Amino acid sequence: MIGIRIVSWNIHGFLGQDGRFDPDRTAGILADLKPDIAAIQEVIGVERGVDGFALLREAMGGSDMVAANVNRRIAGIYGQVLLSRYPVRWGRKVDISVPGREPRRAIDALVDTPGTPTRVIATHLGLAGGERRFQIGELCGLVEARPDVDTVLLGDINEWRGRGFAERRLSALLGPGTRHRTFPAARPLFALDRIWARAHGRVSESRAVREAGLASDHLPLVMDLGPLPAGHVDAASSARSSQGSRSSDPALTPAGRV
Repeated sequence: MIGIRIVSWNIHGFLGQDGRFDPDRTAGILADLKPDIAAIQEVIGVERGVDGFALLREAMGGSDMVAANVNRRIAGIYGQVLLSRYPVRWGRKVDISVPGREPRRAIDALVDTPGTPTRVIATHLGLAGGERRFQIGELCGLVEARPDVDTVLLGDINEWRGRGFAERRLSALLGPGTRHRTFPAARPLFALDRIWARAHGRVSESRAVREAGLASDHLPLVMDLGPLPAGHVDAASSARSSQGSRSSDPALTPAGRV
């Protein structure tokens, strides 16, 4: 059984620390990292002269994609995307916005990873503490709904304190998350970008990619999940089989190659 590489990266709209707007540089770094699953934040649309979503998807070999966009009157299409080399069985966009604050979304998807499906929840949380508390509560509700399924929650959590509210709540549900400093990229001081993985016996290793420091104001965060242990019970597959078809839950929509 093979392992899985997971990446979370806030790409800052393809704007690097050297002042260069360079979508090809960002796409090249993503391709070099060779992720199986990637959650990318601050992706821009065609209003800036490049379809960032299509470019990143192509960097991963035309992978399955679920995008959660917001339409800003000034910046146009802007948002986050979940990319997977493995088939995305279903995906949905969950609104976790707080009135009066910037719109925020979470992407909730089930990915057909080798050995057992993996639920992936990708997000980009707000800047205010009260806003994040609400959003983390919403994410915890999503996780608690399926305690039997291998789950990865990742993204730009925007929590500046090392052991703040997000750390306490999400680690209690999923186990310890990454704590690598990823921001600011030139001299990382804060672990804003995080990955938590409830992986039922898989061994994980993680790191921030310092070599990519010029490409964004955040460093990419990488987690490698090892193979499943022998005798692992595939609870997600059993539950999925009992539910029937690909889109048996009316709240979920097939992601496919969209």
